[in-house]
Amino acid sequence: MRTRPGFTIVEILVVVALVMLLAQLGAINILRNRITGNETVALADVRQVAVALQMYHSVNNAYPDPLGLLSDAMPAYLTDSLTGGSGQNGNPNLHGYAYTYTREDNFNYTVIARPTTQGATGVRRFFVDETGALRYTSDGTDPTASSPLIQ
Repeated sequence: MRTRPGFTIVEILVVVALVMLLAQLGAINILRNRITGNETVALADVRQVAVALQMYHSVNNAYPDPLGLLSDAMPAYLTDSLTGGSGQNGNPNLHGYAYTYTREDNFNYTVIARPTTQGATGVRRFFVDETGALRYTSDGTDPTASSPLIQ
């Protein structure tokens, strides 16, 4: 009886198992990189909103209500993509994060950025108020003025 050249079923199964393991590791890295990217963009967006709010306040001696006034101004302080557009108080979904602006009074406000799907589009939540200090939480709760500072 002659042996024919080729692979045995066991050899093929081992190769398939190794390929699946490598693909799974790659998928985990891709997901982690996407979360990190979303968080980086969200943090930059919160900073940009805070700067625009301070500029608006210096001109009008009050913070806008709603946030959409920042994009309605001529020239605009922010684009509609961050404010949510006319009459809105933030964008409900931008780069995996939802942004919420709350004006307390003429001199106080808060902006909170939350992942639209906790753990999938982002882990950390971001916060800024009229002090300009950027804060965060990573336990799924909303950050406050006493949350840790971003260094």
